[in-house]
Parts: sequence; structure tokens; C-alpha cells
Amino acid sequence: MEKRKWYEKYLPFVARSPEMQLRWLDSAFRKGTLTPHEITPYIKLFMAPDGEGNLARVRGLLHSLNGRAIEQLLNAADIYDAPDLFRCVADPTVSQAVIAITKAPPPYEKSPQVVIDKVFQAVYDCSEDLLAQAAALVAGSEVRPAHFQEAYERFKEIKEDEKLLSALYPKAIL
Repeated sequence: MEKRKWYEKYLPFVARSPEMQLRWLDSAFRKGTLTPHEITPYIKLFMAPDGEGNLARVRGLLHSLNGRAIEQLLNAADIYDAPDLFRCVADPTVSQAVIAITKAPPPYEKSPQVVIDKVFQAVYDCSEDLLAQAAALVAGSEVRPAHFQEAYERFKEIKEDEKLLSALYPKAIL
């Protein structure tokens, strides 16, 4: 059995290096000592907004994780961190996209459509086909969230409007 180093036991999560934070998250998932809801605040700290440099750092760190660990991270992340976390995944799979787009906004959210659209946009930015495949799986599932179909149809209409506007006004920035 490997002996734990003193700083692994006593050093708070925020004082650790990003590499150590990711190692801690991975070990927490493997050991199963914490539930996904208990890990959510740690993911929020790991994804703390430091600008584009932070996303590049997270993108580099996530290369070392396997697909199952990334799915667990996406599952435990809240809907606010899901878009940035999904953008950091190098080669996202359909199952990872399904996890991201089925996240529901909290009941206290004043503009849930905007939050849901950010998640759809993150998946769409990776691949339009990936979003379509994931949406087809979710739409055919009996456990799809109540908000999903309406939100997805709305998002598709927004994308069609953007395509039409960019065709009419090619120099406009959307």
C-alpha cells in the first residue's frame, strides 16, 4: 500500500496544483467515497474562471483521463460548468454529449433557456453532427428531461436564423 504524503492529507483542494486537483478528483471517483453532488463544488473550483488560459490548462490536463473519468466529471459538474468542461474534452463522444445536454437548470434560475442554450452551443461548437446524434438518443429515450424537446427545437431555430442572417449579411459578425 502506498503511503500518503502529508500534503495530500492536510493541504486544502484550492492550494493544490491543477494536476494534483485533477488527480484528487479522479481518485475520488475511483474510490467512490463522495457522491457526484458532493464533488460538484470541487469541479467548480477546478474550473475556476481565470480566462482562456485556464481552459487551455484544463484541456491539457483532461488528455490524461480516460473516457469514463470524463463522463464522471461531466455527470458531477453543474449546468454552469458543463459548457466549459465539454469544450475542454479533446474528442467528445456521443455519450458525453448526452450527459451534457440532459443537464437541467436549477429551479431558481431566472433565465433557464439561456443556460441550456450555452450547453447546446458547446456541443454544437464541437460538431453539429454530434449534437444531432446526442439529441436523437435523448429524444428517443424514456428518461429525457421535461425541458429538452422544447429547448432543442428552439436552439435549432436559432441556428437556422443565424445561417440565414449570415447568408444575407456575410460581413456581419454573429
